[in-house]
Amino acid sequence: MPADITPAELAKKVIDWSADGVVSLSIADENALRDAVVKRILEPVGIPMVGHSLAAVHVGSNKWESKGLLKEYRFDIPGGVLVDSDVLAGRGLLIPAYVESILMQASDLGYPLISKPLWDCMGAGMVAISGESELHEHLSRPHDGNFILEQCVSGEICSVEVVGARGTYVVQPKVWQGPAEAGPVFNFGRLRYAAPRPEHDAAFAPVAEKLQALCRGLELEGAIGIDMIYEDGRYQILEINPRVTGTTTPCIAASGFNTYDCLLSILDGSWPAPEVPAVAPVRQVCLQFPIHDPTPEFVRDATRELDVVRTQTLTIDGARHPNIIITCALDDRPGLPAKLASLWERHRFTDEAFLPQIARAVGADVPDLREPVQ
Repeated sequence: MPADITPAELAKKVIDWSADGVVSLSIADENALRDAVVKRILEPVGIPMVGHSLAAVHVGSNKWESKGLLKEYRFDIPGGVLVDSDVLAGRGLLIPAYVESILMQASDLGYPLISKPLWDCMGAGMVAISGESELHEHLSRPHDGNFILEQCVSGEICSVEVVGARGTYVVQPKVWQGPAEAGPVFNFGRLRYAAPRPEHDAAFAPVAEKLQALCRGLELEGAIGIDMIYEDGRYQILEINPRVTGTTTPCIAASGFNTYDCLLSILDGSWPAPEVPAVAPVRQVCLQFPIHDPTPEFVRDATRELDVVRTQTLTIDGARHPNIIITCALDDRPGLPAKLASLWERHRFTDEAFLPQIARAVGADVPDLREPVQ
């Protein structure tokens, strides 16, 4: 479909297909919002569609409204300031003290700060701001839309998916993505993994309960992704993504609870099944990390020696990003680093630095690649 297809055009395509039902899987947020409008258009013609309501997608896509919602449900969130680009540019009502008011509020929050577009997502448009002079320069630039200034939080980045409908929601395993940085992070250039972390999991339990309450309050229908920062037993919620995300596949691989099966059961009316868990446990470790262009020989050996979910190449802004997703039984974790090291000695399939990261993620010894790998 063309990127600029209108909701009316898309709804007409669905009607012309004589579809029995529809499931929204659109990325990014602006397309999830389009789908919410399509859902409203399809309701009068009797075509059921699994997707969040227009109000829910709107509040999840708008970062400032998301902050207000998260605060209402008593989540821990970084402080922030909403900046109106029209006022900055002198359009409409003139407010001479506006820039000074923003600078003072930013000082109260403390530097560094992150500037985020109000409506964009996936790290687009984010700018790191280290001090007042940089913020003053940032405010003086032309801006196409409103944005927020948010406290830059330190710790580990992680994401979690919640999926369900009609009052029953499943919290999938958390996917860990490495340390937070002062600026946008390209997730598919890092190791992303789901594995048991008892202390971190215990600290997350009350957050999971709040997420389920949030989903019930919004009457969500489908999947959402939540981005968080963890440090010292504290999870701070950064954003709500009102759609499936890049976390969906690692979550499914780690838990065995299939988000897409869930979405279809919502569509056919069989949701929820009696055995649906409130929180899906990590049944096996899942790891996703970048690889070099996979050769047929590497794919052959990897498939034979590892539990490969898939190899794939993402094309983002014209650049290719090959990666691999693998799983490992919990009892087999101690042997995984040696398997990967043996594969690496033969194929050099990824940057060497990922091997010790993987070993630490699964709680195993780091292999010494200077020694022969059996």
